[in-house]
Amino acid sequence: MQKHVLVVDDNTTNLKLAENALRAHYKVTLLISGEQALKFLTKNRPDLILLDILMPGLDGFETIRRIKSNPYTRDIPVIFLTAKTESIDEVNALNLGAADFITKPFVPETMLRRISLQIELSLYRNQLEHMVKEQTHIVEKLQDVIVNSITDLVDFRDKVTGGHAKRTAKYFDLFVKYLRRIPHYRDLLDDETIENMLRAAPLHDVGKIGINDNVLNKDSGLNNNEFAYMQQHTILGGMAFENALNQLPNNKFLHTAREIALCHHERWSGGGYPNGLVGEQIPFSARIMAIVDVYDALTTKRSYKEPYSHDDAVRTIMQLRGSHFDPMLTDAFLQCSEAFRSLSQSFGEE
Repeated sequence: MQKHVLVVDDNTTNLKLAENALRAHYKVTLLISGEQALKFLTKNRPDLILLDILMPGLDGFETIRRIKSNPYTRDIPVIFLTAKTESIDEVNALNLGAADFITKPFVPETMLRRISLQIELSLYRNQLEHMVKEQTHIVEKLQDVIVNSITDLVDFRDKVTGGHAKRTAKYFDLFVKYLRRIPHYRDLLDDETIENMLRAAPLHDVGKIGINDNVLNKDSGLNNNEFAYMQQHTILGGMAFENALNQLPNNKFLHTAREIALCHHERWSGGGYPNGLVGEQIPFSARIMAIVDVYDALTTKRSYKEPYSHDDAVRTIMQLRGSHFDPMLTDAFLQCSEAFRSLSQSFGEE
């Protein structure tokens, strides 16, 4: 299919010269102002733009600034048209996103070669970006499969709390998406952060894989020594992700998974484990997990206890506001607690 070149210049003679040079090779659109160009680009996407710099109204610099700030048009290569007598800031032009410069009056062969080169580069860049996205999707899919497999393994080993990892992951999802609607948390919960948290949440108890079955699956309450031993699951989980981070130190998912696995039993006022962290020393992700982890533990039947009702579980969590749990997060939990009730009831229907 014939490539499309948009030429923007307030001088109609220059437009005609450009059209004569290009029309045998490209579909050509001619416009006389930056304003016309921006309006045209709302409904059309040319393969390249030739843009004059000195124009009345919107000059070339402001026009390219707006083109490059629009996600729909920012990838279109722009070549600036400049007269030999014009003094322009080429560094500024390149910083704004210009791909090249063509000096007026045009040399047709030079113009055609530079346009062809920029269109080819744009095509290769788009193909490369597509390949990167495809590979990223494959890696993310593989990561999800591995996370699900490990989650299944944790739930299989921990028969006392069967299904806990998957349930808490769903509660975590619900809570995080509610928190994002609260202005105080909006900046803390960008898309990437939420994605990493949601992937990491099912792995919060991964350290239980290293706990002896006699303690992990004991059908009565743990004595002091057994409870102290069980607490090691946070350290084991943290170590597992720490080892992974030694190989991939910049991986944000692994950082988040380590935070949650290591710190989800820390308490807001101190006295939690394994490190007795206080307040905002506890990672944000782990403070969220602390609430949903306890909610699921309270509302599910264990071999050594009957389940709490939803209302009793909420009441218990609110009583622990400021001691066990972040006060603001606890208040947010109360605000969306009816959604927790509905989700909890759906687990009973499965």
